[in-house]
Amino acid sequence: MRVSAEELASGKLLPATIELAVQLIQVNGYVLIEEVLPRTQIDQLNNRIGDFLEGFMAKNEFSLEEGFHDGTNHIGMYLPFEQPFCDESLIAHPFVMDIVDQILGSDCELTYFASNTSMPKGTKSQDVHADMGARFGSRFGVNVPITNLVVNYPLVDVNDENGPMEVWPGGTHLHPDSWYSCKVVNKPELAPHMLSFKAHMPAGSIMIRDDRMWHRGTPNRSDKPRPNIALIYSSTSTAPYQGGLQIPQETYDQFSDRAKQLVRKQKIGAEVIKPY
Repeated sequence: MRVSAEELASGKLLPATIELAVQLIQVNGYVLIEEVLPRTQIDQLNNRIGDFLEGFMAKNEFSLEEGFHDGTNHIGMYLPFEQPFCDESLIAHPFVMDIVDQILGSDCELTYFASNTSMPKGTKSQDVHADMGARFGSRFGVNVPITNLVVNYPLVDVNDENGPMEVWPGGTHLHPDSWYSCKVVNKPELAPHMLSFKAHMPAGSIMIRDDRMWHRGTPNRSDKPRPNIALIYSSTSTAPYQGGLQIPQETYDQFSDRAKQLVRKQKIGAEVIKPY
């Protein structure tokens, strides 16, 4: 979906837009809002992550030609809680907050702060998976409410060539809780017989998805990395962990009240983590 020029200018979604986005997540598992962040900001983020990826590859002795992570050439990398990544336009974007608050409650928390990158020369897709396992064990046969929302910001234009995320929308997030246990259903075996598509996203778009929706990374056949920023917001009553984010005191002190609320249970006053 696209938002209007008036919504972009005001930084506020119309009630009808919020309602549509919320219902798309509830029914389909995700919503994609195209081209929200300015290209100048996206380019800055992409360049900075590019610097980190070089160091990450070198430290782990990864080779694009030889492949890594079972040939997927996929890198999940935690981000340091510093500029330009901790900008409030990312961690507390008003469009995201308008939607997330409606689903998780206005007391929700930011619990994950990282990046996912499909590197060139990958030869295999990831296994089909959900980002969250069964919350109540393999014998609980009832669907449970959304407790975590993943927010992805693509930092380049995503197309068929550079490793788009493949998603299985329209119901994979609505199975009984037990289905998210790895012992109950073989997702890689079942998924090829189900409807899926590869998510094309212009740089600066925002994807918000139920963390239970089935998906996978696909091979990047271009010659450049395909990075995105990945944040997770959690219902405060079911937040999966506390203190996973390390936030310097001076960074926290400069945040708005809303941003402070989002990270209130994290490690405030700790040193910034290193991405590699």
